[in-house]
Amino acid sequence: MSASVLPASQIQRYLDPVIEEFTTGEYYREVYAAKQEYFEKAGIVYEDDPEYDQRMSIFMDWYIFDRDLPGVDLSPIKLFFRKNKESFAAEELTIYRDFCSTIHSVFRLKGRPFFGSGMKVEDLFSKKTYAVVETDIHQGFTRGDLFEARLVPFKGKYEFSRGFCFHPSEMESFILGEIKKVRYQDKIRQTKLILQLSAMKLRHLRFQHIDVKHIYSFDSKFGD
Repeated sequence: MSASVLPASQIQRYLDPVIEEFTTGEYYREVYAAKQEYFEKAGIVYEDDPEYDQRMSIFMDWYIFDRDLPGVDLSPIKLFFRKNKESFAAEELTIYRDFCSTIHSVFRLKGRPFFGSGMKVEDLFSKKTYAVVETDIHQGFTRGDLFEARLVPFKGKYEFSRGFCFHPSEMESFILGEIKKVRYQDKIRQTKLILQLSAMKLRHLRFQHIDVKHIYSFDSKFGD
């Protein structure tokens, strides 16, 4: 399927007001603090890194969807929904309510259906399979790919947000083993592992002369 016939996501136009509100004005310093917190866990990224744009997209998703704001104990998307739900039209109410239930995980691409469109992916933490709307950002995805991403429910279907972190296929056994250890733990522990794996991928990009098995390890001596 060529990129010209793939649909473009409409999600961003609904997220833009949320991002605008919670990254400017009184929240400007909060974003700065969140960046420090996030990149300390997921690996410090620089503007000339090949994955810079992807990492910034993943960070912004984490900030908007997952990170509780001090004093309110709600993420920006949940606070936005609570503040505006009385004024939303029916469709907006459903859209923003669904945005409060995104799925941040490590996925495996299982393939594409023989009939119809979209992709089938497995959440490696929950073991659930999801049908995902395919857009032009998915060009080059291959069956068996392992990647960090965020599923966003939107108008009765699932779409991926814009940020992805692909992991080396040869590290599948290591990744699955680590996921198995925390599968039944709380979301905070699972997210910690996702960010640790993200940091490993970043080190792998920087130390490509080192065997990846020495990078994807909790005993690795290679820092950022």
